Amino acid sequence: MSGRHFVLTLALLVGTLALAEESESPFPFTGRAYTDQYFFTSPQNPRSLAQSSAAIWLEYEKLQNKGVGIKAVGQVDFLYRDLNHPAQASARARLREGFISHQSEGSDLRVGQQIIPWGKSDGINPTDYFTAKDYTLLNPDDEVKRVGAPAVNWSFTPMSGTSPLTFQFVFQAAYPQTRFIIPDTVVPAGIQVNRYPDSPVLFEAKSMEYGLKVAYLKSDFDLSFSLFHGFTSFPEYVFNSLTQTIVAINPAESAVGSDGSFTFKSYIVRWETALHLPENGQANDPLFGLVEPSHWDSVLGIERPLFQDFRIQVQALYRWHLYFRDEPYTSSANPVVNQIQQGVARANATLLNYRRRGNPGATFRLAYAKERAVWTADLFLVGYFAAGQDFLLRPQVGFTPRENLKLLAGLDLYGGDVSGPLGALHVQSDAFFEAKLLF
Repeated sequence: MSGRHFVLTLALLVGTLALAEESESPFPFTGRAYTDQYFFTSPQNPRSLAQSSAAIWLEYEKLQNKGVGIKAVGQVDFLYRDLNHPAQASARARLREGFISHQSEGSDLRVGQQIIPWGKSDGINPTDYFTAKDYTLLNPDDEVKRVGAPAVNWSFTPMSGTSPLTFQFVFQAAYPQTRFIIPDTVVPAGIQVNRYPDSPVLFEAKSMEYGLKVAYLKSDFDLSFSLFHGFTSFPEYVFNSLTQTIVAINPAESAVGSDGSFTFKSYIVRWETALHLPENGQANDPLFGLVEPSHWDSVLGIERPLFQDFRIQVQALYRWHLYFRDEPYTSSANPVVNQIQQGVARANATLLNYRRRGNPGATFRLAYAKERAVWTADLFLVGYFAAGQDFLLRPQVGFTPRENLKLLAGLDLYGGDVSGPLGALHVQSDAFFEAKLLF
């Protein structure tokens, strides 16, 4: 199937569904069907089509007697130009979520495949320990990219659910894995690279994760503290001198964090912070200087309405590394191995954004969303200042011709210093279109 025919087929499929008469579904589930078309806009990219995809989600949720419930969300993706697969076209199906729950006064227990996002900030969440994202699936909604894992998730609120305190315990049988878009410019030439780590094995000690959150919630104020022990979802790269290949790993890590928010007149203030301590992040570790060191991430944001139908939000970002080495250091007696390891270390620093010991940044969002409006608009900007001022600018416009049909068009514009994680993606700048049908 050619790329053009694939795109036309997907558009026709979604268009046909959207023109169908609205009626009450005879099936006991809800869902969505959507298609996304991404086209490169950078003149430095020789290709025009970045990715063409279609997907269908089916969701079933039912609460049985005595507080027992079940929820299942299945997802099937059809992709042309799959960034994570050597074939031009591919299809993949997965259980996005599927768990059994039991709810009683003050208690909510869920067991099964789950997506458990933590954090208050917009888009950048230092305390989001338990989920990963698949950035090779191009989609304007970051929540679509989230990946979960089999887990036990129990929330308990004392005093039969009336206490302002809530305790949340999480156990994951295996850590989820983030998949990056890896620019060719950051990969050392002439070396075989295994871009993604091996999948973790369920219930192995080197796969399991644990977390605890204590939250205090009032009507105009909330605060939480969290503890975590598990693995970073982001891949890091090391050179294996025995196999002469570059392999990806997910290091073990522990973390402690906090988030909260409060309202003041028309303002909402949110903050989120976490100290991440990966196993290879100390100054005395053999991999120190080659992988990301221990670091402290923080986000502080404020938002408010603007005029009648707009909202504006600004966030300050900051990352500080407890230990840091300006240049990669290797102790191998082989100068070729040293050169390769230094190249891999620079690639890690670019992908994971630690080219400097202190890395300030900011986000800006301006959104137009009038109640029951047919048109919506959103402008989002994120940038980092320490590594050459790289950025991502994402303007988008939405159109809702009918209640269950949503159309969206926008741009992803990467720029700035190519040594930064966003600037390195400048050739991946794109224009996109999405059609989504809810049923």
